[in-house]
Amino acid sequence: MPANRDAIRIYYDKNTKLFLAFNRTRQAENIHRALWMDGVRSHGEAMNASNELIRAEIETTASAYVRIADLGCGVGASLFHILPRLQNPQPAFGLTLSPVQARLAQQFARGTNLDKHILFIEADFTCTPLAGGAFDAVYSVEAVVHTAEPQNYFREASRLLRPGGKLILIDDYRANRLLSHNENRWLKAYMQGWHVPGVITVEQANQFAKASHLRMTKNQNLTPSLRLRRLPDALAQTLLFIGERLPLRHPILPSMLGSMALQQCLHAGTIEYRMLVFVRE
Repeated sequence: MPANRDAIRIYYDKNTKLFLAFNRTRQAENIHRALWMDGVRSHGEAMNASNELIRAEIETTASAYVRIADLGCGVGASLFHILPRLQNPQPAFGLTLSPVQARLAQQFARGTNLDKHILFIEADFTCTPLAGGAFDAVYSVEAVVHTAEPQNYFREASRLLRPGGKLILIDDYRANRLLSHNENRWLKAYMQGWHVPGVITVEQANQFAKASHLRMTKNQNLTPSLRLRRLPDALAQTLLFIGERLPLRHPILPSMLGSMALQQCLHAGTIEYRMLVFVRE
């Protein structure tokens, strides 16, 4: 396994249970971000807001019997929310690099009586074992940023989709402008701490998509719906300086530093949290 993929696997193998402990609600086993959109009244609803955005996009596909796959599925929370709410769902797939996540996802599937309807696979989403042209929709939430070769992700997603099928992405995208020295420092800290070498601009994503016969139909900025927890810059800089020099080796420390850096990036507009939708031509 290439070094970056091995690092991602280790990162999630070691941190997933901690992420769940921080984010768990009665409604969701999500390890992605809450969106406080119009009409959202509780933390559980906020955690599932991105799932509802994805479900709404899937429901507009032309197929009467929808086949879907979650590429970078975590512990399966999005699939557990989306699949039972589709009108005519077919068996679905979830892919993750982490064996810990795959095992937890299968365990949670049994607990929700969805184990006969969702198959979780430990696999690389840039080169999957799934049949080409078999899906009406594939999606990823906060996952594409983890690959050092995002163009290969778009190529594989295109291969999996039938003509007219949808690719739905919710993720971080870098601002398409020159960054200041301070902005670059925080961006680097975020990318290193969270193992996200694939943070690209929307324009780059669209170029990769076009090369793989995918046409963009939606570009929605979700950043205003996040509740940011930005620290004063001087305090954040001090914590980063100290954190980078601590001798601790557990990957939760760089993850925490990466989280802090992401808040600084989102507040400065260096990073935007967006939903992109593409159609397979």
